[in-house]
Amino acid sequence: MYLLLLYVHIVCAVIWVGGAFFSQLLALRVARSTDPADLPKLGRNMEFLGMRVFLPASILLFLAGLGMVAQQWSFGQTWIAAAIALWILSVIAGAIYVGPRTQKVAAFFETEGPTSTAGRELLGRIFLVSRLELVSFAIIIALMVFKPGSGG
Repeated sequence: MYLLLLYVHIVCAVIWVGGAFFSQLLALRVARSTDPADLPKLGRNMEFLGMRVFLPASILLFLAGLGMVAQQWSFGQTWIAAAIALWILSVIAGAIYVGPRTQKVAAFFETEGPTSTAGRELLGRIFLVSRLELVSFAIIIALMVFKPGSGG
């Protein structure tokens, strides 16, 4: 059972973290595009993928991780507690900041058009928060690989 949970955990991490990394690269490329419709399209697609792919993957990742900890590790280990705390911060950032603002961005682009200054500025801030989340993902991955303080 542990190996199945580990497999689910790793696949979901690849989807979630890989998707976040790809999204950032695509955002950097789209930000330089000369087509004013590219950025609003990207924002709509990121909202769609976030709710239907990345969020479910992050939840499955977390549940599989909980199952693995219950079987082989301890919630009292620092590396596990730190990883859970960073995951929770990411969920909170997504629910409180990224999600609601993505909907505002969509509204700006719908009412003001694809060149909306307010929409573009807000989307830029969303991508900044997402980049900070990506840093936290890198820390979580390091915690999972090196397991500091666990002796193995």
